[in-house]
Amino acid sequence: MKELGEFLKNERIKKGLTLEEIQEITKIRIRYLKAIEDGDFSIMPALVYAKGFVKSYAEALGLDGNELVKKYEYLFQEKEEETLPNIETNSSYKKEGRDFSQFFLTLKKAVIFVLVIGIIGYGFYYFINQVKKGLAPIPQQNQSEASTYSEDKTDLENKTNPSQESNVSQPKVNTSIEKISETSKKIEYKVVPSGESYKVEISVPGEKCWFSIKVDENVVFEGLMTKDMSKIFDVKDSITILMGYPPAVKITVDGEELPTVQTPSPVTINIHT
Repeated sequence: MKELGEFLKNERIKKGLTLEEIQEITKIRIRYLKAIEDGDFSIMPALVYAKGFVKSYAEALGLDGNELVKKYEYLFQEKEEETLPNIETNSSYKKEGRDFSQFFLTLKKAVIFVLVIGIIGYGFYYFINQVKKGLAPIPQQNQSEASTYSEDKTDLENKTNPSQESNVSQPKVNTSIEKISETSKKIEYKVVPSGESYKVEISVPGEKCWFSIKVDENVVFEGLMTKDMSKIFDVKDSITILMGYPPAVKITVDGEELPTVQTPSPVTINIHT
């Protein structure tokens, strides 16, 4: 494990980043980041978290997280072999409790079945009583006749007052947005603005997130935005948004909200005409 930790630590130092800055980007506690660099995975909640932390750490440094985990897969396999005896010991307790819980599971299914049948029966009984009392819905034929009468009446009014049609306003042309492609690291959108430019609002309803933003190929912002902060950009052609922690971010284009990215690692969103 020490070999992997030293590699990540050297890459971090080369890029001039501190553990605090890596924590801001990845949302991983410093104690776990330091454990990765020290090669001590004993404090990790589980092996699957260790792999995920290493992947997010690597991506925060601009590396291929999946490739790095794959390269050092043998280190995680050694960790799995160490924890195997505990898994076998606990399996005997699970087997004993499984047979006992099977009875309660069967009983639960039987109770749910009886309740469902009872509800259906009561609903049918209630409907029959409503029909007998004359409170049932209007028959479909009568509803159709009423609808036809209403439509005929509307047509007659339109013919009598033809000027009403001329007063109807033309529909407003809205900005349209279409997703072109999506990977684990990049999402691309094509936008057709209603005017010569379009507005992009970036806000942080979550805790905080680090950004690097380009508008029409010019860097306009780099830094950390905290909770409830927001920025609005007037875009003519394209905007590129690199986010350190996407789940904390909300993005709207001319008032239309884009789907929130749930991946807890750096993602780039590119929007262009």
